[in-house]
Amino acid sequence: MAIIKVVKKSGKTHTSLKKVLNYVGEKAYETYGINCSENYKKIAYEFFETKDYFKKTDGRQYRHYIQSFSPNEISKEKVLEIAVKWAEKAFQGHEVFIAVHNDKEHLHSHFIVNTVNFETGEKLHEEARNLVFKKELNDEICKYYGIDNKKITREKGDIVSYDKNKYQIIKKGADITRLAEKIIKNMKVSTSKENFIFNMQKDGYSTEWVENKKHIIFTVDKKILKGKKDKFRLSNLEKTFNIPDFNKDKLLEIFNLNKENKRKESLDKIASQMGFEKPKEKNTIEKKIQERDLKILKKQEKVYEFEL
Repeated sequence: MAIIKVVKKSGKTHTSLKKVLNYVGEKAYETYGINCSENYKKIAYEFFETKDYFKKTDGRQYRHYIQSFSPNEISKEKVLEIAVKWAEKAFQGHEVFIAVHNDKEHLHSHFIVNTVNFETGEKLHEEARNLVFKKELNDEICKYYGIDNKKITREKGDIVSYDKNKYQIIKKGADITRLAEKIIKNMKVSTSKENFIFNMQKDGYSTEWVENKKHIIFTVDKKILKGKKDKFRLSNLEKTFNIPDFNKDKLLEIFNLNKENKRKESLDKIASQMGFEKPKEKNTIEKKIQERDLKILKKQEKVYEFEL
């Protein structure tokens, strides 16, 4: 699977540009320049020339993106080819330096993009919709090379983030990770919405769950908060960790199942204390046959009603 990541720590000084170019350039086994040199030592000056021409030397100097592939997913020769095709379409009119790395188990390309367009002089402003376009473009190009990103399914609990730094923070155990852990812990034992809210409160999280509001919002107690952000939506956790059960309706279903299981356990315990024999569970195959026969009967009943 080929993933596009945005490195948000893009500097605002000429020195920061030189540093990132040295980092990606020195480690590269292959480089390429779109509208610029393929020698990383010359890029900073070329970027500055464009900025100076349009009198836009201040502000963010570059944008940094990474395109990474799964291990053994693609050959070294094709990595640069895909990188060039993606960058040419994603950053038309911009100078883009590409550096391909093989220092990790997965091949990946770094893109250092001049924020000033050398054709129009306009600055590159990255918004959510632009990133969506870039990801869709990546999927389209990769599919041509036999990599279907949309067919690859993520396991439940896999972290989903297009921001490399955010991914690493979440993976190491951020506030959002600990919150997800407590939600899973409490949804397994809670028997109602109220019970769940109470259990979350005991663990240091207040829960805003209002029927006429779309989102469930959790607030982290200051005593256990490690970062700056203290409020998290359940829907965001569902997307970040790819857990479909992080959903209002799903939670209520789970609570009802927990309640039913507890009721059964309680009845079984009473029956055991009173010396009653616990009813044997029906054979799984017998259950399936009965369910199938029941469905057939219901269908037949509908047919009869129609005929009458």
